[in-house]
Amino acid sequence: MRSPSTPLPANPKSSIWKNEQGFSLLEVVVALAIMAGGFLVVLNLFSASVQSVDFSGQYLKGVTLANSKINELEILNFEPDEYSGIFKNEESYRWEVDIAPYDSPLNDSDSGIQLQKVLLKVFWEDRGQTRNVELATLHLEGQTYPVSDTYLEKLFTGGAVPASSGEEEATEEATDETTSSSPSTSGSSNVSGASSGSPTPACSSGQTYIFGAGCQ
Repeated sequence: MRSPSTPLPANPKSSIWKNEQGFSLLEVVVALAIMAGGFLVVLNLFSASVQSVDFSGQYLKGVTLANSKINELEILNFEPDEYSGIFKNEESYRWEVDIAPYDSPLNDSDSGIQLQKVLLKVFWEDRGQTRNVELATLHLEGQTYPVSDTYLEKLFTGGAVPASSGEEEATEEATDETTSSSPSTSGSSNVSGASSGSPTPACSSGQTYIFGAGCQ
């Protein structure tokens, strides 16, 4: 019989459980908080990238519509009937144009040269904010093409090109010199085309002059 002071032998199974170390509730809570924080950071980065792509797409569409409107105004010689409006296929986008004189040393009232500044603005709403893009260009008011030239019109249409007065005088002088240097006597031509020095005698009607044989 064992004495009360004698300790009981240790149970081998209980010693195994004592050696294993587990996670406390505080460690689990801290780990979950760290995971949640990392997930929120990744989610914010993904959301920011999506917004950035959407924002870039809106500006790209605004610039494209502005270029299209500038080309349309250029066809109208920058004299539109309306100076504001909305786009037909993009009703959420609206435009405004401002055409005003542009100060430049190239302006000349005597020559009728006056530069104009064309400022086109495109507006749209994005998350309660008004965003816009601006395009500016310069336009020359008044006549921008030279007056038609009759000489050039005939040249490009295939007509006869008139010679200048100097060319006409030179042509007349050359014609006079050629006429004065050529012999005035009319001679008969032989088979080879050479002109004979003796004049051709006149034959009566019904006869033909044959070189060397006379009238036959």
